[in-house]
Amino acid sequence: MNKVIYLLFLSLFLSAAEHAAAQQSPKVVSYKIDVKLSPEKKTVEGVETLTWTNAGATPTGELFFHLYLNAFKNSQSTFMLEAAQRPDGPSFYESVKNDGWGYCEVVSVVAASPGNFKETPLTPVYVQPDDDNAHDQTVMKLVLPKSVAPGESVVLNIEFISKLPHKGPRTGYHQNYFFVAQWLPKIGVWMDGEWNCHQFHANSEFFADYGEYDVSVTVPMEYVVGASGVLADSTAGDGQKTLRFRQDNIHDFAWTAWPNYKTAVRTFEHPDLPTVKMRLLYMPEHQKYVDAFFDATANTLKHFGLWYVAYPYPQITSVDAVWRSNSCGMEYPTLFTTCVDWLTPKGKQQPLGLTIHECGHQFFYGLIGTNEFENAWMDEGFTTYATSRCLFAAYGEGANTKIYLARQGFGIPFTLKNVPRDPRDWIVDNHRGRGALDFMDRFSWDYVNRYAYRNNAYEKPALMLWTLENYLGDAVFNKIMKTYAERNVFKHPKPQDFIDIVNEFAPQNMDWFFEKMLHQPGVVDVAVTKVVSTPAAALQGYTGHGDEMELIKAEEKKKDDDEVFESQVHVRRLGAISLPVELLVTFENGETIEKQWDGEAAYKIFYFSGK
Repeated sequence: MNKVIYLLFLSLFLSAAEHAAAQQSPKVVSYKIDVKLSPEKKTVEGVETLTWTNAGATPTGELFFHLYLNAFKNSQSTFMLEAAQRPDGPSFYESVKNDGWGYCEVVSVVAASPGNFKETPLTPVYVQPDDDNAHDQTVMKLVLPKSVAPGESVVLNIEFISKLPHKGPRTGYHQNYFFVAQWLPKIGVWMDGEWNCHQFHANSEFFADYGEYDVSVTVPMEYVVGASGVLADSTAGDGQKTLRFRQDNIHDFAWTAWPNYKTAVRTFEHPDLPTVKMRLLYMPEHQKYVDAFFDATANTLKHFGLWYVAYPYPQITSVDAVWRSNSCGMEYPTLFTTCVDWLTPKGKQQPLGLTIHECGHQFFYGLIGTNEFENAWMDEGFTTYATSRCLFAAYGEGANTKIYLARQGFGIPFTLKNVPRDPRDWIVDNHRGRGALDFMDRFSWDYVNRYAYRNNAYEKPALMLWTLENYLGDAVFNKIMKTYAERNVFKHPKPQDFIDIVNEFAPQNMDWFFEKMLHQPGVVDVAVTKVVSTPAAALQGYTGHGDEMELIKAEEKKKDDDEVFESQVHVRRLGAISLPVELLVTFENGETIEKQWDGEAAYKIFYFSGK
């Protein structure tokens, strides 16, 4: 007797080039900066000499700058107004109310363009290209005396004072700990005949051109410093020390200072990848996590380097962010922050996942400079997808995601050690509840709320990439991802650049797929709602025709060995987004049948008949 005993539904939803070190970014911008940290005043004061070259096709008589710290200047900035609507908004207001506000004040600007115009003082003007909020001062415009033509350069000498916010998101101070990010006047990106220089929004991150950074930081002697780039030289005197960091081909610079940091150094080596010095700054009480920090960083450099493109810089610095500083889990070129929650229960394998994700941003964000204001999914989504893949490759299925119950009852968490989870489960769970909120192809501040931003920047694009991988197959998809990475090192790719590469390698044009993924809200959710397998009804009545006509009576039955079963499999599309799916039906005797469904209709019944 043969009948259907189980059904496996295959959902597409889940289911020797040169190293980048040989590549160079376009020479667009160069920063020479000298600054001094004042721990008492919570300020960074200094001068910045910026050389900008017009790499575009049209001249410009204006320069636009980001002054990100002005997002924390007052309660009416665009960032603060938007943040007030977030669950964590009130707590941030609480942290800044006692003079914990931050700002970036431009004291003076003098510009000169060799062969074009002499030194000229410029007056900053605040503009609001996104929302016309007059209280927002996160974008500064400078009007030049003469336009800078393509290929010409302008040199600006800028004096500025930056006051760091108290426990500001991604930047600021907590007691005597300082994480100094988005702290300087930073020029926007001149592209397509206009300045791409958005205001700082609560849901947005950053975008800038690649260039050279030469930064000298003066701090009290007892402070331990970590920064983007590598230490070039240092001097000391009068209780202060000055550390000079340099790095080419990066698009941002961040640094941190804290007297209590412990430092560890190891070397990443692989026969097919460049050698990298790994520097770790960690909290003294986290000595037991040092091996895990380094192991996660090394696995990221290895797997991302082999799969996508080699990490080209000589050093990477990971920072174990101070507890309650609000700076954990952030990426900057050659430097990133991670952390360990002291309430993390035994058996929960921190800090592997977070460290891999933030280190992974050295590739999707650091080396491939997508516009996080406009296409956040090309940064966060790609990194989320690659993080889970790296976790699988380095630590096996279920690593880093053992189910645990935290902060319940008396707040003491514990782990269900024998219940490992797929690293992707949390993404699927979150997306299921948020997928209908908005569609993916939007500017980061235009989503209906923070949950929609989170879903469309992190979760949905990761699921999209897994689905595309399942649909095209590992060989094709891996070639797509590697080609995309290698072609866009030190560039600013847009969504169409990725789509074009997909279409280059895919056996069919995939525009239909991206139209659904980028522009349609909802989830891909297909369920098997019913499986029926019953003996076929005995044939009754007349068969044949003419002299061969025969009457078959109801009591006549075939032998059991010849009994035929009629089976049905009912499949329903529960989600708003339709994608092709596969059905694999396995019979009791081991026979399998595969069926294809385009998934367009709301419902589909598959019929099977056999012994």
